[in-house]
Amino acid sequence: MTMLDRMRRHKGWLKWSLGLVCLVFIFLYVPPLVQPTPVGTGAMTDVLAQVGNQEITVGEFRTVYLQQLQNYQAQSGGGITAEILQSMGIDRQILQQMIDEYAALQEAERLGVTVTDAEVRERIVSFPAFQQNGQFIGEQAYIQMLRVQQPPMTPTDFEENIRRSLMLERLQALVTDWITVTDEDLQQEHVRRNEKIRVSAISFRADDFREGVEASDEDVAALYAQSAADYTVPEKRRLRFVLIDVPALKDAFTPSDLDVQSYYDNNLDRYTEPMTLRASHILLRTEGKDQAEVQAQAEAIVAEARDGADFAELAQQYSEDEGTKEVGGDLGPISPGQMVPEFEGAAYALEQDEISDPVTSMFGVHVIKATEKTGGTSQTLAEVRESVVDLLKQESADARASALAQAMSAEITASADPVAAMDAAAIRRGLEAQESGFAAPGEPILGLGFSSDVTAQAFQLPQGQVAGPIQTPTGPAFVTVVGIQAPTVPPLEEVEARVRDDVIRRKAFTTAQERAAEMATLLKTADDFTEAAEAEELEVGASDLIARGGAVPGVGLNAAVEAMAFSLSDGETSDPVLTGNSAVILHVHERQEATESDFQTMRETLRSEMISEQQGRFFAAYMENAKTRIIIDVDMAAFAQAVV
Repeated sequence: MTMLDRMRRHKGWLKWSLGLVCLVFIFLYVPPLVQPTPVGTGAMTDVLAQVGNQEITVGEFRTVYLQQLQNYQAQSGGGITAEILQSMGIDRQILQQMIDEYAALQEAERLGVTVTDAEVRERIVSFPAFQQNGQFIGEQAYIQMLRVQQPPMTPTDFEENIRRSLMLERLQALVTDWITVTDEDLQQEHVRRNEKIRVSAISFRADDFREGVEASDEDVAALYAQSAADYTVPEKRRLRFVLIDVPALKDAFTPSDLDVQSYYDNNLDRYTEPMTLRASHILLRTEGKDQAEVQAQAEAIVAEARDGADFAELAQQYSEDEGTKEVGGDLGPISPGQMVPEFEGAAYALEQDEISDPVTSMFGVHVIKATEKTGGTSQTLAEVRESVVDLLKQESADARASALAQAMSAEITASADPVAAMDAAAIRRGLEAQESGFAAPGEPILGLGFSSDVTAQAFQLPQGQVAGPIQTPTGPAFVTVVGIQAPTVPPLEEVEARVRDDVIRRKAFTTAQERAAEMATLLKTADDFTEAAEAEELEVGASDLIARGGAVPGVGLNAAVEAMAFSLSDGETSDPVLTGNSAVILHVHERQEATESDFQTMRETLRSEMISEQQGRFFAAYMENAKTRIIIDVDMAAFAQAVV
């Protein structure tokens, strides 16, 4: 690893994630691509989730959430936004991971799992990031490295995280170490992963045979009589609700000029083009040397460079950074946050082509030259005023909506008549209770639009109770059920068009199967499968060599097709395989068998992977059962605010 690599790793951030197996700590450089959204102090300490006797605060969640967002943005070159993460459900996954971790820790405590201080210490000193030349870097350097993490960490917090990690590792081991894999299982998995085929497929789709197909009234009546239950209209519910309209609150608020100026001044970095710097350095190590002598040598090099000596040649002559010495000390482009503070502060203070005074860091003494420097310019307030005003209006609306929702929730929860309390709380705040029409699960709710959260809670809510605040596309809402329509089988007249279409689809599918069976008989005896198929004007999809899990051309991923394809011998043609509304004929042109030599080479690696997979699945199932003994409560209103 070069000195640059170590510097960048040391100026990284610590991230942890649980998944469903164990907590793992890694040092990973992620540049600060996002700025934390301002949240009030009180909000940061609000309880987001209660997991048994442990609390997850908004602040804890946001720390992990923003770190994960930074990670995704770094990997995508900035293409991943908070909105995209939320649309993918990553915010909910992160919260679920944190809940899983706390639940696992409580299960570990229940089973008597413990970790000593000595074991924590042993794990820390074994981290490569805390080692130099195979030795622990020392207490002061260790503390300094924790301070430069994003966010900074104290030794106490970091060591507690390591203790958690070890406890979770031991819990998993305690629960899953009995799991083994037989040689027979290994052999089967090796074949499954490595056996390959080259296959052609012909799909006979029902839709291609609909033309000219008719459904008589007798056909429609017969299908309805046979399958009337298939046309059941699901339960529908009508809701009474109070919506806190965030867009309306936003439109009603206008920030003052002072507020706009203050926000701009306090967040100038948001409107400043990031400065990019390309730099070179000469490193003189201080370990085992006289500090004054190294400093004097560095000053002499500075004088020589400023007198016009070629910096790259000086680096090749004097630098002790083996990773950059041969390229004239070139560190490449440097972004804010990559380097340790002493180096970064000195480098960014330089003008282009300027040489620094000697700079001391944990790595030694540096002489730095800024070779290219761009960016750092800011947009004026006039240029960004409209976006600042919009942001302040949105923040005000979100804060107001959250406060209204919390206040109304407290009143409704404390009342013996929650529905009356909801109406009264709405009237006091100038809000209006509304009623939707009847809606089934998955249908838009009149006045609320599409809201999976509202639907999920409304269809579990007893009449007379109030659910909320529930996030909707427009804002938080409180809902109660005022009408229920039981599931019904509609008369034929109401669903005749659907039934008629189903009759046509079934007839077309039957025709497709008959045509596929006819062609399969022909193609099985053909000397050349492809030529015979094309002679019948059939569309043939041909693959390269594919393993299980690969898409079959013209079919895609289908378990039944895959099973049939891999059961065929080289040169064999299948009977039709039914896939929904298609019948598929398969022909294998070539088989590549999994070899015994590869199996022997990969045997133990495969064993390790299979055991790990089985342990993971078993541990996940074990923890799902363990969580039934733990009371878990999530404040969805607090969660909605935490990801704003």
